[in-house]
Amino acid sequence: MEIIRFFSGYKDSLEKILLITLVIVITQTTAYAEKIWTTAKPAYRKSTITGFSRARYSMTLSTEIAEKIKQIFIDIGDPVPKNGNIACLDDTFVKIDIRLMANEIAQHQVDIDYYRKQVNRYKKLVERNNAAISQLDEFERKLANAVQLAQFKKLKKRRLQEKLKRHCIKAPQGWKMIERLAEPGQWLNVGDPVAKVGDYRSLLVPLALSVSEMRALKHKQYDLTVKLPEYELTVPSRIGRISPSFDEKSRKIQVDLILQKKLPVHRGGLRVEVTLELPEPAGTFLISADALDKKFEEVWLERKDGSRISVDLLGYAEHGLARISSYEIKTGDQFRILHP
Repeated sequence: MEIIRFFSGYKDSLEKILLITLVIVITQTTAYAEKIWTTAKPAYRKSTITGFSRARYSMTLSTEIAEKIKQIFIDIGDPVPKNGNIACLDDTFVKIDIRLMANEIAQHQVDIDYYRKQVNRYKKLVERNNAAISQLDEFERKLANAVQLAQFKKLKKRRLQEKLKRHCIKAPQGWKMIERLAEPGQWLNVGDPVAKVGDYRSLLVPLALSVSEMRALKHKQYDLTVKLPEYELTVPSRIGRISPSFDEKSRKIQVDLILQKKLPVHRGGLRVEVTLELPEPAGTFLISADALDKKFEEVWLERKDGSRISVDLLGYAEHGLARISSYEIKTGDQFRILHP
């Protein structure tokens, strides 16, 4: 109909018919010409690599104070509360020390007030020649000492207050306890572990990849998806970290993927599969199966110039393609399709 409307301006109907016929013949000939040739493309094979999820971050919390555990607030699997407290140590003695230090500071403040009044009083007496200047110097010295002692005690009080804060072992809010390593009433020395916690809000999947697998993963990193077979889910992912080192035994590179979607379950041990397309060995290509000429247990292909070459048939792939091997072929070579 489009062609008829295109030529509707012609008056002579015979001329219209001839032109329409010519266009149809040219179109069909072009389409036929495109279909009778197939192009050799590099062959790829699909490789599925399996990994298991784990916390994106994890840490072991240790005590900075040598003291007995007073209370543990969460158990294995529980999330860290808003205040971040995992456990607290007995803080009785440090609180007593803080109160004692506050009393000493108050006493020094009394001395400071007294010596300051004396200094002001003796300044006036010295001006009137009613007192020796040595007495003024003595009270100024005592005032300076009292100020220094007060500042020293205030610093000790701040140190004790900081020590009091460290009697509670904290973790980031929202993390979960992985392992509980101490119990209430247990005495801990400095550096002893209390708990192991992890961030499961975002999951990490460690993989060990060969160089070719690493190259294939980077090739699809902007459209990377992984499968969770147990949940029948396909979720987006991205490359998190790539180790600059490698495993000397397996000779593989450590790569961490990060799952980028809220999952039904956020925990370690979820099986994750990533499928990569890896290049076949050199001389392996994909070509239309209709171009294969099978005779006398041999497989042949016909080039555009009419010459024929023998190839090894390795198998069949999707979309009517065949996997062949030949060192006489290079990528982009074209061959005639025998059964268009």
